[in-house]
Amino acid sequence: MSAGRVVVERGGRVESEHRFAWRLGDGDHDEQAFARSAAKPLQALPAVHAGVLERLGLDDRHLALACASHGGSPEHVARVAEILAACGLGVGDLACGAAPPRDPVAATALRGTPRRIHHNCSGKHALGLALCVVEGWPVDGYLEATHPLQRAMADAVAGALGVEAPAQAIDGCGMPTFHAPLAALASAFGRLAGGGLGASGARVAAAMRANPALVAYPGAIDTELMRATPVVAKIGAEGVIAIGCEDGRGLAVKVADGALRALDPAAVWAVREVLGLPIAGAALAALEQPAVHNSRGAVVGRLAVAMSS
Repeated sequence: MSAGRVVVERGGRVESEHRFAWRLGDGDHDEQAFARSAAKPLQALPAVHAGVLERLGLDDRHLALACASHGGSPEHVARVAEILAACGLGVGDLACGAAPPRDPVAATALRGTPRRIHHNCSGKHALGLALCVVEGWPVDGYLEATHPLQRAMADAVAGALGVEAPAQAIDGCGMPTFHAPLAALASAFGRLAGGGLGASGARVAAAMRANPALVAYPGAIDTELMRATPVVAKIGAEGVIAIGCEDGRGLAVKVADGALRALDPAAVWAVREVLGLPIAGAALAALEQPAVHNSRGAVVGRLAVAMSS
């Protein structure tokens, strides 16, 4: 069985439920989904292969931000700004649009109006722009599917997925996103974490493992999984997460209705029960069974995984 339910309990009774599917890298290709931001580590591969980091004096912190759906904290914003400065560009060159910080702490602390650099995808856009500068590609129109940047990213994603020309649509940040079998996404992350995507993939995986708080923010499921277990993990919008192990195994999870509140318990369950990795620590325990609070802050319920019959 490769499906389950995350139930919302209140007063000891089930109030709502969210169904999810999971696939291993060697599973069937029946379940498909848009990878959304889970594709970011794969989209970063062309820049790493071209030596952008070395040529512009950047490091693995900047690479982790390029793979991130970051929280918009001052540190995140600073690293993105450094990428832009290194290639002679500025915040105005980002085409991702403005968005509030994902990290609730950063969102509360923000003074003034959110800018493009606060968008959780700004790191991906910044490293993409850096690749354009290094390769002599035009900066204008870099979101277009026919632009050399997008062609390079699409080829890298297709190669990692093992899917020829996966279907595309427009992601929330304006770049293309890719539709593929969950098993193919799982396989790609297994290869990413296990060294199967070559030196560039190994560099991406190492950067994410070394800087988990830059890939999202403290309390986020992908950050906390990478802090507590030897995996590479990346979420995507609409309830997607892809996880790769050092031994080459991969796992992908998709919440059917896209509810992000269900993704955390589904992911923790899948890492423990499907991948067989030990789960420890207060952060993952809180994500495994998130509390439901009322407007006064009292705990009135919880979310938890209940396997489908």
